[in-house]
Amino acid sequence: MDLLDDPVPGVGTYEDFNTIDWVREKSKDRDRHREITSKSKESTWALVKSVSDAFSGWLLMLLIGLMSGALAGGIDISAHWMTDLKEGVCLNWFWFNHEHCCWTSNETTFQERDKCPQWKSWAELIIGTTEGPFAYITNYLMYVCWALLFAFLAVTLVRAFAPYACGSGIPEIKTILSGFIIRGYLGKWTLIIKTITLVLAVSSGLSLGKEGPLVHVACCCGNILCHLFTKCRKNEAKRREVRNNRTLMLFCIDTVSKEF
Repeated sequence: MDLLDDPVPGVGTYEDFNTIDWVREKSKDRDRHREITSKSKESTWALVKSVSDAFSGWLLMLLIGLMSGALAGGIDISAHWMTDLKEGVCLNWFWFNHEHCCWTSNETTFQERDKCPQWKSWAELIIGTTEGPFAYITNYLMYVCWALLFAFLAVTLVRAFAPYACGSGIPEIKTILSGFIIRGYLGKWTLIIKTITLVLAVSSGLSLGKEGPLVHVACCCGNILCHLFTKCRKNEAKRREVRNNRTLMLFCIDTVSKEF
């Protein structure tokens, strides 16, 4: 009996914590491509399907790039806002961080561009002054309380909803790219919780960065968007190929950004 002819029940080709059969997956993709190519000469509709199948890989990478970039931008903006939230708040537009809050102010100079009436420190809001030891203690306590709250929320969300979202994710991503199956590690819940808790963890002031976890976020985006395309949804080797391309791209971007 040829194992390549065995029916595959849906997407779950392999059990959790198993290894991909690369020969089987490559053979399945080669047979699929051969069938599409042979049928493309029979009708115009078959030719359109053949062209769309060839174009789908580029479209998939474009969608992954757009989704990853949008999430990375949202994470960066949110982290800046929540970091400044530990020091104070913008009264007119509470969703602005300190720098953006003072952009539209006409009562500041270039040298004192970080000081404007719209931005209020916690001491000024609570005790009405920014001078003296009580103001310093108030600001310090509010800073510590916000930092502890952000860290506590990050830990709680990961523990309750997505344990796979902990850590940077780089060692596990390398393991998955080598052909090891870890169900749920690149799922939608991991993506949602990873995005939210990454903002909370960075804003809390913990000694960590966004570069490593963003690789995990991008691979989650690739895994989710792969389900929109048949040739990736039913073939583990093609899905690993997509994740590998995204990982290599992000590693290169991270390396270049650190150099410059």
